[in-house]
Amino acid sequence: MLRSGLVAPSQTTHSTLSALLNEDDAQERDRLTEKWRDHKLQELNFIGVVGALLAGVLTSTGSWPSVLSNGKRQPWSVRAFWFCGILFALFSVLIAAQQTLRLHRLSAHRDGLAYIRRCMAGGVHRDGRVRPRRGQVYAWQASTALLTAAVICMIGGITVLVWMSTEWGPFKDPETESWWDDDARLAVTFSSVLVLTLTVFMVAQASLTVDSTGE
Repeated sequence: MLRSGLVAPSQTTHSTLSALLNEDDAQERDRLTEKWRDHKLQELNFIGVVGALLAGVLTSTGSWPSVLSNGKRQPWSVRAFWFCGILFALFSVLIAAQQTLRLHRLSAHRDGLAYIRRCMAGGVHRDGRVRPRRGQVYAWQASTALLTAAVICMIGGITVLVWMSTEWGPFKDPETESWWDDDARLAVTFSSVLVLTLTVFMVAQASLTVDSTGE
């Protein structure tokens, strides 16, 4: 699970960069660089679209009512979650756009492929192989990480909101009403589905783990 790429991107990014940096044949080295560049551009384009959509969804939460059904006001933590999510989503799009422009500008140069490799190259290992720069390995995953953080913030805000609605308040008197009302049913149902979807997500992530011993 922890080697699936988002948490430890060395298994999905490091090995690819290492292969193109240490290829002996010049034509094959250029081919691998072009392949990496093209796939990375497609990935960044996808992240930009999804990030913009997510930012729009998070922005729309500002029109949600601030007074809950139990009479309490929406807690500040809900807004904090959503506003932080907007920042994460926007900067995910910004980083994806910045990296896309950089790849296009480098590719426009006559020696663009060599410049791309030069940006990725770090020190030389004791075995003589060029090691990718650690900063580059993680920088190309930054937009994905921020996009994931935006999703977590939105889910966190909704979770706090639905459970705050189950508390006693001006419109929910413990002496005349039962705690198990529609809001409580909603909170339990939402939490159950959330646990189920998180389990599916973690299983899916674990199934995508790359085994480095198979290289």
